[in-house]
Amino acid sequence: MPSTDRMSAFTMKGSTVPEHPRRRVVWPLISSVAAVLLLLFIQFSAVDIASIFPFRLVSGPRTPISNTAALETCAWKTLQSHTSLLDVPPIARSDFIARQRVLASALRAARIDAFVAEPSASSSYYANIPAAFHLSERPFLMILDSDASFSYLVPQFETGRINVKSQHMVFDGDVEKAAIPWAEEENPYAVLARRLGTSKRVMVDEHLRHMIAGGLEAVGIQVKPMSDEVRQLRTVKTESEIAILKGINGFTRQLVRSLQGCLHVGLTQEDVGEPCLRGRALERGFWAIALFGPWAAYPHGGKSGAVLHENEFVLIDIGSQLHGYGSDVTRTILPPGGVVSDELMEIWQTVRREQTAGFEKMRPNETCRSADAASRVPVKEQGYGPYYTHRLGHGLGLEVHEHPYLNGANHERLAAGVVVTNEPGIYVTTEQARELGKSEGFGVRLEDPILVTEHGGVPLTGRRAESPWDP
Repeated sequence: MPSTDRMSAFTMKGSTVPEHPRRRVVWPLISSVAAVLLLLFIQFSAVDIASIFPFRLVSGPRTPISNTAALETCAWKTLQSHTSLLDVPPIARSDFIARQRVLASALRAARIDAFVAEPSASSSYYANIPAAFHLSERPFLMILDSDASFSYLVPQFETGRINVKSQHMVFDGDVEKAAIPWAEEENPYAVLARRLGTSKRVMVDEHLRHMIAGGLEAVGIQVKPMSDEVRQLRTVKTESEIAILKGINGFTRQLVRSLQGCLHVGLTQEDVGEPCLRGRALERGFWAIALFGPWAAYPHGGKSGAVLHENEFVLIDIGSQLHGYGSDVTRTILPPGGVVSDELMEIWQTVRREQTAGFEKMRPNETCRSADAASRVPVKEQGYGPYYTHRLGHGLGLEVHEHPYLNGANHERLAAGVVVTNEPGIYVTTEQARELGKSEGFGVRLEDPILVTEHGGVPLTGRRAESPWDP
């Protein structure tokens, strides 16, 4: 059967640039070695990387050409029929402007003069300035005033480069007039303070570095942390965002299904996961975790070099991106023809019951805590309560892990339009298994991003897993 070593992380990095036609990028499969594969080396910038080819292959460590070619042929044969899932338009210019006005209104209500952010999910959300800008000791800041006027603090010698890379910043006004340049011999925070004038009470993004906040405070600017009200502005997704999340998460599930048919005995976890971890996809925040048999007891991995044996579960956790929005999908599967014991099948079914119980609580006005608690009932009934070791899930959007977090301490209520992951699991190490009178450890996790609606949760993967053979 075909091998899975060299299944690369794929990325569908679409443009959020309203001025350009819709774009699509897929980093579908398999990289390096064969001359037939095209290696892409593109300087990452604020402009999306893909406008030349509809599909791209990612480079990674070299492996035998026969395995690489077999996996590419095997997986792409199934996956290529699902690329239409990615045919989703990016966020429109009008949406960015509307977001800025909503934020400005929230600032006025809080009696805040301006919002300040470094390149981050927030700058991407409000002005199409992606988090990909390299952060250094020289501050590059986005500033949105309470009257919705936009500006950005930039090192003077970088103004030309920033203008080129940020030509698709979205705001009302001229990009050169919006720039607040500071010379090397100047204090950048004092330059910003002079520009703000008497308006020196600012709210900073939750990811703004401490040294930046300290620099602002040192020149007399009052720094306030991001409020819950402003944080919530990104939590509830618009129809455009939901369409993107549905496309990329549906495609990611199809990738797992395509990969499943290519798994076989003798592969190592690194054969599946290493190209994703070391390849160019990692630079863009993507990952692929593959865990075999007892090593899936460590939710994010541990042992290297584990080899897939006959009749072992394979836990695969994969994420990617489209127009800046992320996917996060996990399945515990069996290779073609694989079987496991009745006991392990019952564990798999218990995890699915956990997921169902959490899913049923993903409705408006239910709390994050109640969804997490509901998912723990089935596992406690089976005696595995202590082995469900993490929260039920987290928000998903421009960040793969974002607000809100579904854990036992969060009493925040869900709302229609919120997208959260539903990812319960059971993890028993071999040492723990022996204490329970069993011979070997195991780990099972199932994960789907869920859209909260007035009528209940909707899986953005298209549907949940039905069995280890039907993910």
